[in-house]
Formats: sequence, C-alpha cells, structure tokens
Amino acid sequence: MGELTDLNSVAWLVLEIALVLAIPVAIIEGGFAGLRRIAPVGFFAMPVMSGVSKLLGITAGVLLISARYDRQYFDLRALFVPESPWNLSLWDFLIERVDPFNYGPGPVLDLLGSGQVGGAFAFGFGLFVILLAVLTAGPFVIWSGPVARRGVVCALLTAALVTYLTIYFICLLMWVLFLLNFWALAILLMAFQYYRQRA
Repeated sequence: MGELTDLNSVAWLVLEIALVLAIPVAIIEGGFAGLRRIAPVGFFAMPVMSGVSKLLGITAGVLLISARYDRQYFDLRALFVPESPWNLSLWDFLIERVDPFNYGPGPVLDLLGSGQVGGAFAFGFGLFVILLAVLTAGPFVIWSGPVARRGVVCALLTAALVTYLTIYFICLLMWVLFLLNFWALAILLMAFQYYRQRA
C-alpha cells in the first residue's frame, strides 16, 4: 500500500511538472505565431529589432522579480526547508508566482522612489530605459509610416511576451528545485555529463 502511495505521489509530481512546462510552450508557440503575422517583413531576421526586444523583455522580467521578491526567495540554503517560500501547491504556484497580473510596475517605481536601489538594480533599470528608447525609435529608422508604427507595436509585444516568460521560468526553476529537492542536483549533474560527452 505504501509503495502504491509513493507511486501515486511520483506520478502526480511528474504530471504537475509536465503541466507547468506545457504552459510556456503554448505561450511561446501561440505568442510568436501571432507576432509573426503582424510583424513588418524582416523584423525577426534583424537582431537590432528582435534581439533587442527579447533583451528588453529579459531585463524587465528580472527587474519585476527583483522588486517583488527579496533575496530570501532565492536563498538556496532556505530553499529545501518546509518554510520555503517555494513550498507551494500547483494552484498556489500558478496564482501567486506566475500570474502576470501580480507583476505590475508599481513595486519597481516604489523601489526607485525609496532611494534604496542597489547598483545592480540601477544598472538594470538604466539598461531597460536605453533598450526601450532603441525599440521605440529604431523602427522609424528602418521603415516608414504605418510599417514603422507596426514595428514598434511588434517590438513592445515581443518584449512583453519575453518579460512574462522570464518571470515564469525563474519562478518555475525555483519551484521545481524545491519539488525535486536533492534529485534536482542529480538531474543537473546527469545533464551536465551528457552535454560534456557530446561536446
């Protein structure tokens, strides 16, 4: 009976991980398929547009996570204890950690207004402003008229999509590490060994 319960627990854990991995895959497939329909010709072939859009999204995602959660959330020494902030059910993970409506600009603006901004956060925010300026002006250098405006919209939507995916994957990494506990280290070591042998 105990073995059956353990098997059920493992099966449920695998199902939860498969579900949370399927969500970003669906977002990536659907989101980028939609963006390709509205993007100006050559948008995704130009690193100055697609690459900068994605970098802006990654930067925004890291800033939003940094402003919302303190270092305790990412302290590996506290990750595997029962009081870990990542000790969440699947439902709690989805509504507390990766709900996009939990990540508005308010905490970032509050942190900037408090005057207690660290050097890394200030650098990240400065990078965000520069990348945003490049993305809003760049399309008007490459294209003209309505096509340029469409380029700006596509760049900002790409950045927004990548922002959410950055938040999702950071939270997913921490949650899966908590769920797998020491097995996570074994999986990482096996993956490292596999890629080292292929290189």
